[in-house]
Amino acid sequence: MLKHDLSLIISINEAIATIKEPYLLFRTIFEKMQLLLHFEIAAMVLLDKTKTNLEFFAAGNYGEDDPSTPVFSYYKLPLSASPFESFVESPKVNLIDFSIIEPYRKKMPTHPVLDKYLERTDIKSVIQIPMQSGGNLIGFLLLPINEHELTDEDKSFILTVANVIASAVSNVRAFEEMKQHDEEMEMQLRLMNTLVTVKERDILIERCAQEINELIPCDYITLSAGHPDLNQFITFNLIKGQDGKLKIFPVARNAVLAVLTLRSGVPQMKESNSMEISGELFDKLCSQSAHFMQVKEKHSISTILLIRYASKKLGELNLILGRSSNSSFMKSRLEGKSIPVQNKNTAFMENEVDAAMYILPQLGLILANYFAYEQINLLKDKLEQEKNYLLDEINLTNNFQEIIGNSPAIQVVLNKVKQVAPIDATVLIQGETGTGKELVARAIHNLSERKDNAFVKINCASLPVQLIESELFGHEKGSFTGAIEKRIGKFELADRGTIFLDEIGELPLEIQSKLLRILQEKEFERIGGKSTIKVDVRIIAATNRELNKEVEKGRFRADLFFRLNVFPITVPPLRDRSEDIPLLLKFFIEKYSKKTGKEKKSVKKSDLDMLLDYDWPGNIRELEHLIERSIIISDGTTLNLNDVIYSNLKPEEDIESFKTLEEIEKEHILRALSITNGKVTGESSASTLLGINGKTLGSKMRKFGIKRDIVIRVQQ
Repeated sequence: MLKHDLSLIISINEAIATIKEPYLLFRTIFEKMQLLLHFEIAAMVLLDKTKTNLEFFAAGNYGEDDPSTPVFSYYKLPLSASPFESFVESPKVNLIDFSIIEPYRKKMPTHPVLDKYLERTDIKSVIQIPMQSGGNLIGFLLLPINEHELTDEDKSFILTVANVIASAVSNVRAFEEMKQHDEEMEMQLRLMNTLVTVKERDILIERCAQEINELIPCDYITLSAGHPDLNQFITFNLIKGQDGKLKIFPVARNAVLAVLTLRSGVPQMKESNSMEISGELFDKLCSQSAHFMQVKEKHSISTILLIRYASKKLGELNLILGRSSNSSFMKSRLEGKSIPVQNKNTAFMENEVDAAMYILPQLGLILANYFAYEQINLLKDKLEQEKNYLLDEINLTNNFQEIIGNSPAIQVVLNKVKQVAPIDATVLIQGETGTGKELVARAIHNLSERKDNAFVKINCASLPVQLIESELFGHEKGSFTGAIEKRIGKFELADRGTIFLDEIGELPLEIQSKLLRILQEKEFERIGGKSTIKVDVRIIAATNRELNKEVEKGRFRADLFFRLNVFPITVPPLRDRSEDIPLLLKFFIEKYSKKTGKEKKSVKKSDLDMLLDYDWPGNIRELEHLIERSIIISDGTTLNLNDVIYSNLKPEEDIESFKTLEEIEKEHILRALSITNGKVTGESSASTLLGINGKTLGSKMRKFGIKRDIVIRVQQ
């Protein structure tokens, strides 16, 4: 039978009215109830909002040093791991046999003083009193009762006390939620104000570390975040130096992967968003990761905490916090708090884990903003380069608007262009210089689904060897002397479009291997870059060399040749499509008449016949230049091709005027003697100039009747 005293309720209500922390609330309740009910030990169980976890508070006069001073203990555990789960659905005053609680207690975190007390004290039963506020179950009060019967009046009195406590607990929780909300809002505003305007990666890293360390003091920080759609990643870590300041420490993304791999091998942690790694598990991580072995040996890091957060916009964020064995946080984690942590092996408090879980989404928003800003800058730079490139193309292009001709030879080429254009296959265009290989490449691009994206042209023969790699793949700022800013390469510029590699046979072998990787993997790295860049580029190559022979000579990689030669197209020389010359002639006359502001001119039949008979070693380009030059110098209505033709087109010599080898040799010797002032042998002589022995030259002079004095007289 309990002694019913309303003064207890009034005393409890007055004492707890202004308390704002749960453990102080329980301490006050225990002290007040102990004065009247005279028990040595009591406990309070508080359920969380979801009724899946609970907080367990225990107090009693069981201290060995000073039994008059209460000892307090506290820990959290899942509701399913406690004996109270079955009482949540139908809460009422229950008398529980202590033997039911004992098996669960042994699984809870240990408290040596409490354990010794329970071992020497014979507690047979515990009364469980539900605490309700506003119709909601808040938790239970647990009091040791050795009597096996309680009257209805006893139960009513205990329930009244419990409900007063429940009301106070509800007020404390409401205050805590409001306080937490205010703190979170303040932290969020501080984070946003501090970081949202930061546009430099190094400054962003420094500020992120400062904010994390301000919230959760630690000796080691790693934050890894990625944007999978943009193929952008940021990973940094910092170590606290002797001056107490965090300093950047090199880290690769595979160090984070090592932690995630270790986590996946721990079944109980596999689905959790947080995991503390210490002891043997941390030693195992160090054996698998050189990075963590280094931070352990050089910086005494002994425990790390992994916090994970998944974001649809940003991908995955992984925050790793570390503390050293000498850290002050390991020695005093609850400075100023009355209730000790039960599991003394943990380096991070639960509220610190909660704080990390809260800060990650905020950092995710900031990093997403940073990635968006970086992507905008990247697209802006790319657009600017593309604009400049297109302007260069307008200035440098040969202004072909279409492929001119209807000869059978060119029709074969056009049919192949129609076949391959929509397939997106790699094309190798072969042909002599000036045949219009670039024009064929543009036709393939314009007939493909990539026509709305960039067509980027690279002349491999015109690039200096030292700059080829930078031109093709780009470089990071400071990657080599003269790299004063980041440069986007032509492959990145041509993403989702087409890149035309003209004169590909001129590429050095070391660049050929990198080009092969792009063909196979669709990825590359900028010079000095650490991240892999993926591109969707169609490659069209062109050459006037016979690449199969270049492969035999070891000047071109066989594997690259086979990858390029998926769909070969050979552009015929102009001499094999001479029937197209009149059409080309008309096109160029119209083009350059308009360009020079002159009237269109006609061509004499004799000049046209001469053009048709010429073999055109320079092909269409040679024809174009010839017409442009003739329009400039011609007056009247007829195109004056005489001077241009005879200077450019060498007519065949008559048989009568054809010289024999002996005549040519004699003229060559006379020219050498004339240049050397008749000196036959010795330094700067005719024999040296001709590359033959002096005696041999003398013999030939006698044979051809050449006399040295005659050569000198003629020269004078």
